[in-house]
Amino acid sequence: MKLRLLVVGRGSRELAEFESRFDQRLRPFADFQVVELPEGRAKQPVQRKQEEAKQILTHAGKGFILFDERGALLESVKWAAHLERQAGNAQLDFVIGGADGVADEVRREAAACWSLSKLTLPHQLVRAIVLEQIYRAFTIIQGHPYHRV
Repeated sequence: MKLRLLVVGRGSRELAEFESRFDQRLRPFADFQVVELPEGRAKQPVQRKQEEAKQILTHAGKGFILFDERGALLESVKWAAHLERQAGNAQLDFVIGGADGVADEVRREAAACWSLSKLTLPHQLVRAIVLEQIYRAFTIIQGHPYHRV
């Protein structure tokens, strides 16, 4: 399986070690890549989101999952079930928008929209959480003791 995490903007230096750890842990389970997309440069949030939407929609494959505060709240076990349903050579993209969120057309093009919390989270923190949850999903599939209930 090929997984990509498409993120608008750069990661946080403070979270880089955490992300690196989970990036390495994911290697046995999937061909995994983080792709950083440029942030919009416009002065107005609406225009920035439009610039970022072009980048997202150019890079994201069909069937991508968008992380958005308006999305469905799923338990880790449901993430695992979703990954397990993918074919062995499938490519699945996860998308994290920029600090202003995403344009409506990105939301419309997404196959699914998931939320991590009812809280509004900084997109750099969302990136770290998503990495850990993808790893957790694979450990659930494998019956690994990492996921404790």
